[in-house]
Amino acid sequence: MNLANLFSKKATVPKEDFDNLKQTITAYENQAAIATAERDKFDEILSSIIDGIIALDFNKNVIFVNRTAEELTGYLQSEIVGRPIDQFIHLFSDSEEILAKTYCQKNFNQTAKLVSKISKQTKINILTTQVSGTVQTNINCILILHDLSREEELEQMKLDFVSMASHELKTPLTSIVGYLSVFLNEGRNKLPKEDLMLLDKAFVAAQQLQTLIQNLLNVNKIEKEQLSVSPELINYLTILSKAVEDLRSQATQKEIVLNLVPPLQTLPQVMADPIRLGEVVTNLVANAINYTNPGGKVEITTSVSPTEVTTTIIDTGIGIPKEAVPHLFTKFFRVSNAEQKASKGTGLGLYIAKSIIEKLHGKIWVESEVGMGSKFSFTLPIVTQSAGILNSNQFTSQAIQSGTLNY
Repeated sequence: MNLANLFSKKATVPKEDFDNLKQTITAYENQAAIATAERDKFDEILSSIIDGIIALDFNKNVIFVNRTAEELTGYLQSEIVGRPIDQFIHLFSDSEEILAKTYCQKNFNQTAKLVSKISKQTKINILTTQVSGTVQTNINCILILHDLSREEELEQMKLDFVSMASHELKTPLTSIVGYLSVFLNEGRNKLPKEDLMLLDKAFVAAQQLQTLIQNLLNVNKIEKEQLSVSPELINYLTILSKAVEDLRSQATQKEIVLNLVPPLQTLPQVMADPIRLGEVVTNLVANAINYTNPGGKVEITTSVSPTEVTTTIIDTGIGIPKEAVPHLFTKFFRVSNAEQKASKGTGLGLYIAKSIIEKLHGKIWVESEVGMGSKFSFTLPIVTQSAGILNSNQFTSQAIQSGTLNY
C-alpha cells in the first residue's frame, strides 16, 4: 500500500497512530533534506578547491571527481564515476606509467606528468592517502593533484627577467670596475690618502655588485640545467692566490687578516674549470670575510690525499647555528644570527658553489658552531700520471656522460 492510499483511508486508522506515522515520515523527510544539503555543501567545498581531488573505492573505481580534477583530466565526473581509474587517468614518471596499485598507498607523494583526455600533458604533484574506512563507506583512496605548470611558468618568467636585467647591468658594471682598477693602480702614489680610501670603497662595492650579477646569471643557468664547465689541467695554487689578492682590499677595509697558508707539499695538478673554480673560491672567501668581525682572521689551507686535493676556508667569524647547517647550500637560504643586525648576501653563493663543485666531481661541506667560526671545505680530483701519460680519460668520460662539459 502506498502513502496516497494510506492517507486516503485515514478514517480506518486510529487518529493517534496516524498522527505518529505522519510525524515519523515528516522527520525522515527533514533528515533527508538536511543530508542532501550537507552533501551539496560538501561537494561545493571540494569543487572550489584549487587542487584536483579524486576519490576511489576499494576496487579502484572512481566515486568522486571535483571541478579542478575535471579540468586537469578532461573527463567529467559523469563520464568516469563507477569505472576503473586506470582506464582514464594516465600518470607518468619519465616514460613509465604509474598505476593506481602503486599510488594508492599511504603517503604517496611524487611529481608526475598527467596526460589528459585530449592528450594534453601537465606537470603535477600527486599526493595520495589511504582512507581507513569500512566496506560500508566504500572509500579507499583519495588523490590530490596539484598543477605545477602555472608555478613553472611564473618561475620561468622570473628567470627570464633576472637573466635579461643581469645581462643589461653586466656590461656597464664591467667598465666601471675596469676604470676604477686602472685609476687606483695609476694613482695610488699620487692621490691623497682620503681620496684613495673612498676609491677603494667604491671599487669593493662595484666588485660586490659584479659578483651578485654573476651569481644571478649562474643561478639562471643552473635552473635551466645550462651551467657548463670546461675542465682542463690547471695550476691550482695560482687560482687560490688570485682569489686572495682580489679580495685583499675587502679584507683590509674590515681590518681582517686574510692569509693563504703555503701548502706543505707541491700541489698536484687538478682537472677543473679555472673560471668556475675561481668563482667558488671567491664566493667562499668573500663569505668568510662578510661574516667575520673586524680584527678577525680568514685562512685558506690545502691538503693532499692520493686521489684528491682538499681546500678549507677557515674564519674566526660569528659561526652558523646548528639548525641552519643542513640548509646552507639551498638556493636563497640566508642565516639569521643574533650577533648581526641583518642577514648578509643573497643566499646564492653556496648554492652555486655546490653546483660547480659537484659538476667537477668533488664534494663540499661545512663545519661550524655559533661564536666559534666556520670551516668550509671542498675536494677536487687529482689528475694522476701512469707511464708518463695523463690518466684523465675517466674524468672526461664521466663529465661527457653527465653533460657537464662545454665545447
